[in-house]
Amino acid sequence: MVIRFYENQDPFEPKAPQNLSVRSLENDTTYFYYRFSQDSIAIPLKTDNDVTDFVFTLNTPAPPVEGEDPETTGNSDTLSFSYGREEEYINRACAFKINYVALKTSIEPEPDGETWIKDIRIEQANIENENQAHVSIFF
Repeated sequence: MVIRFYENQDPFEPKAPQNLSVRSLENDTTYFYYRFSQDSIAIPLKTDNDVTDFVFTLNTPAPPVEGEDPETTGNSDTLSFSYGREEEYINRACAFKINYVALKTSIEPEPDGETWIKDIRIEQANIENENQAHVSIFF
């Protein structure tokens, strides 16, 4: 799934979130991106489940130098992506591929009520092409 980031005040202007980290909620140690600063990313959806959860952290602190306490200044939001899955037969060599349909997303409320993500829009509810944006995030 391809996600594009935009300035909330100017929704047509792509904007790179600074030091963005994205990790799976199920596996705390698997980062798909770590301290990344680009205006678009591609993240995998599960092929064996209809929901995938990710933690998006803005302003991820640098790893601590040995002997220093780690910083906890990053701002994290948890996003849940739900969808249906349809198998499509390709051929004998490739077998099947999964198309994701009826994509929906939600953001988990933070304990303090603050989220750095201001809005999320589904641009393509059916994910069949991996080269175009499916979700837009405004911050």
